[in-house]
Amino acid sequence: MKKNVRRIILDVAMAALLILMYRKTAVSLEFHEAGGLIVCGLFLFHNLLNRKWIAAISGRLLGRSLAPRTRVGYVVDVLLLLSMVFIAVSGIMISKTILTGISGDWTGWKPGHYFASALALALVGVHIGLHWSFVRTTFAKMLRLPRVVARPLGIVCLTVVLVFGGYSLVTSSFMGWMAEPFEVLVGSGVEVPGGGGGGQGSGLHGASATGSPAEALDVVATYGSIAVVFAAVTVLVERLLKRKKLKTAPRPA
Repeated sequence: MKKNVRRIILDVAMAALLILMYRKTAVSLEFHEAGGLIVCGLFLFHNLLNRKWIAAISGRLLGRSLAPRTRVGYVVDVLLLLSMVFIAVSGIMISKTILTGISGDWTGWKPGHYFASALALALVGVHIGLHWSFVRTTFAKMLRLPRVVARPLGIVCLTVVLVFGGYSLVTSSFMGWMAEPFEVLVGSGVEVPGGGGGGQGSGLHGASATGSPAEALDVVATYGSIAVVFAAVTVLVERLLKRKKLKTAPRPA
């Protein structure tokens, strides 16, 4: 139990630090660039600690014995790892404070950085959704609330977060970041709603040099709720697939 609690605390801290990176004015530009590299480093370290599991699953990936859910989780983790690596490299190439001596002339670094950041947030949400049972059970044991209180409270809190997450998807820069590389590729020059740092707050493109505790809290709420939306969709899809499998499974004679 203690090991699970430590694991949850580490994951929550890592996720919170990651989400703070989604608006460079949440603290400061220096914090954004240094913190981004720290998050990427922590994620790589996290994968290093789980290298035995990764090696075991990699060896069974093409076999039929591996459960589809485990296979999906593995693909999500690989994509998240690749996203983090690109975020780190592109962040270095467009650095304005801590690594100014290194820069890249490729015009795709900046839109690629935004796209990879948005993709990573979505993948984090999917990752949470795939491990939702573990997360829910661990938090329930930590809080130790009576079921008659915990269940309705959890439903209310989740509903509020999902509503705000849906609102944030529309009003934040998230969708614009997802579309930026495609705009560059087609060369349409069409303004994408929320792109280029528009939408809720300043996104990664904020003009101010420093932020405030209120802005940091707003960033965590905005982009954290977006991750929860992807987690909820993952849980819903998984449950629907399980129901479909149960309905189509042959009944014993």
